[in-house]
Amino acid sequence: MFESIYPIRFFLRNKMREKRFIFSILIIVILACGPSAARAVLVITAPASATLTGKTVSITVQTSTGVIGDSNNANLIGVKVSDDGTAGWSAVMASTHFTTRATQKTLAGANNTVTFTGTYDGLDGVLDPNGTFRVKITTGGAVGTAVFSWWDPAANLTSNVTTAASVVLSNGITVNFAAATYAVDDEWSAGVDVFPYTGLTVTPSAIYAESGSLTGVSAGSSEILSGTGATSNAKTIMTATAGNGTGIYWQDEDLSLSVHANSLSGNFTATVTLTVS
Repeated sequence: MFESIYPIRFFLRNKMREKRFIFSILIIVILACGPSAARAVLVITAPASATLTGKTVSITVQTSTGVIGDSNNANLIGVKVSDDGTAGWSAVMASTHFTTRATQKTLAGANNTVTFTGTYDGLDGVLDPNGTFRVKITTGGAVGTAVFSWWDPAANLTSNVTTAASVVLSNGITVNFAAATYAVDDEWSAGVDVFPYTGLTVTPSAIYAESGSLTGVSAGSSEILSGTGATSNAKTIMTATAGNGTGIYWQDEDLSLSVHANSLSGNFTATVTLTVS
């Protein structure tokens, strides 16, 4: 099996006194089968990333578009499957949600010594208002002595957690406490947001054969990604029937992403995995 991961970014901006932008990037990762004396070599490759069109934050739903490649498969810069004799194959892709994490805000107190890190997994879905991780000191003291409570984006409360240099919260996010003396009611937050992959339509282009025959080689259909976890179900982008598909084949993947109303501004990033087997 060969598999590739690909990043996609999306940038959004807000129509207010200061325009706020949304920008989305898709990161692509590819995994491949290595050659062996008894097995044909089957490999998939792709560009390292793709960028979707930027948007301005809006009170209405919008659509952002992009492409893995350049919408001209003969230019040989999109997804490539190379096969030197495998008895048929299937190339698929899967994506994480497009997510962003805003810069930390100090809500109360004089300590600007708390940060949030990590990639939000988006599993709380689209929230109105946007989701927020919130941390509040309930017992003062130094790191290791001070105690805090925290709320996840869905407003679930976790209490009586002892501070440390890094404390894992949930959904891929960690809170970090720098050395300081923390006081009761010190409070910080970081907003998070998601454009779910269930709003991402993938349309495979026609296939271009750099070498080999197109007999038995076909493109997948245009589909919205599906799934319930952090990563979507696999979506077929091209296949070769048994006895066919020996050669080098190129394809571009057109992308259309639904951007929900009143989103956070910032860079939204997803990771796409391409696999051939």
